[in-house]
Amino acid sequence: MYLISQNSINAHVSQDTVHEFENVIFQTHEVCPVEHYSQFVYKIAYLFVRIFRKININIIPSVRQRYKLKPWEDSNHLFTIMMALDEMKFRPFIITSFHNKSIYLFDAWPKDYNKIQKFCREYKINFLFVTSSKSAMSLRKLLPEINIYWLPEGIAPQFYHCEDYMNKTIDVLALGRKYDVYHLLIAERLAEKGYTYLYEHIKGQLVFPTQEEFVQGLARTKISICVPSSVTHPERSGDVETMTIRYLQSMVSKCLIIGHAPSEMIELFGYNPVIEIDLENSVEQLDSILKNYSDYIPLIEKNYQLVLEHHTWQDRWNQIKEYLTINS
Repeated sequence: MYLISQNSINAHVSQDTVHEFENVIFQTHEVCPVEHYSQFVYKIAYLFVRIFRKININIIPSVRQRYKLKPWEDSNHLFTIMMALDEMKFRPFIITSFHNKSIYLFDAWPKDYNKIQKFCREYKINFLFVTSSKSAMSLRKLLPEINIYWLPEGIAPQFYHCEDYMNKTIDVLALGRKYDVYHLLIAERLAEKGYTYLYEHIKGQLVFPTQEEFVQGLARTKISICVPSSVTHPERSGDVETMTIRYLQSMVSKCLIIGHAPSEMIELFGYNPVIEIDLENSVEQLDSILKNYSDYIPLIEKNYQLVLEHHTWQDRWNQIKEYLTINS
């Protein structure tokens, strides 16, 4: 199997999750990395295929020879991980003869279903793995000829850290997109009570600028606010609520999560691992939790153990291999 890894040219903070999963896969030594080509090759490969397909000319051998693309055998499998659909990442491989092509796609939102449908048919995708159970069901109806599976996000615990509970100095943390309604209720009053509340003051300005600071910051956090995109950005996510890696990052850092648990997350864990937000008593709820934090340690430890046992990227990779084997 060959893995098209993330091209550093298109690097973005959200791609850290993609890199994390890729690193876990490469550590298994079960895949071969695919070489990244120049932007010129990316563009010309796609252009050639679009033009020559219309007149039914097989240009694969000549393009391979001209740009020295590896002549993979039909029996091999091409796999890639995408945060969102990235045609530039996939274009050179449309002219290869892989028998199977698979994508693990994070952001499969309803507004993008038509785009996903077109992409999968144009690039002859055989297997599509998406992180939302609802998106998987909807896409199966649009793409009945493709093997589509729900595969939740995972985590690589070895890349994270957890401090002793006595050493946690950040009371409340909101990473990335804020739940504005909740934030406005708690920000000033938490400060008045002397609690440390860290959040994104300016959109796009990271709370922790580096990965090392991010890992250490989470480890020092008592309460991590986690709310799905369907609550904070419904215009993007529609009615699809899904468990993101932020929940898992908080759990392996031994933070208590307050927010909202997607129904699929409760299904995966067998219980609700999240303390649901009480909007009517927002600050009172946080104040009570922080004053009685030791009462919540059993839940934190239970969440931590369950993630280690069932929700790592290695678990997800094993599931992918099982699906591919069954349908090969």
